[in-house]
Amino acid sequence: MRVLVVEDDYFIADQLVREICELGDEPIGPFASVGDALPVIDRAEVAILDIKLGDETSFPIADRLMMTHTPFLFLTGYDSQLVPHRFYETDIYIKPSRAEPMLKALRALHHPPQDSPAAPRVPGADGTETIEDLVMEMLRRARHVMPDNASAERLVERVLKVALQKVDQGADEQDLKNWLRQLFAYEFRNRISHLH
Repeated sequence: MRVLVVEDDYFIADQLVREICELGDEPIGPFASVGDALPVIDRAEVAILDIKLGDETSFPIADRLMMTHTPFLFLTGYDSQLVPHRFYETDIYIKPSRAEPMLKALRALHHPPQDSPAAPRVPGADGTETIEDLVMEMLRRARHVMPDNASAERLVERVLKVALQKVDQGADEQDLKNWLRQLFAYEFRNRISHLH
């Protein structure tokens, strides 16, 4: 992947660029300011953004990446509560962080494998998908991407607990299936960001 690196600390930026190269990806940058990074943003397939860049933030870069549906994550030494609500689904890594887990998360967003958790679909015996089919498929996919079976099961368990609350609120089966897929993708992104 072509990875845009926006980081104003020379040593952290240098380490990230070296690790990105060692892992077989291509760094773009590093850049220490919004003004330097914006002209090359269209070359990036994914991005790692330090939040605080001197007296400015990387939020204008993040906004542009969101508009072009380019996956990115934040890397910061500051309180993550400072991140605006519009980025609430964006993974936030705390300095110091190695490049490998960040690239793994970005790769999952940029090139979701066929067994991506984003939209598990599997037909039942009669060609229709049942809730049971969907749960088993989520478990299979979670086991494929999580570090061990226990963490995969906890991920699916979390999704199912929230889904049970939804059933109590009167959701019909098709709404529940769609909602389960969305919740699974959301929980997956949250869990994968904490694997570093």
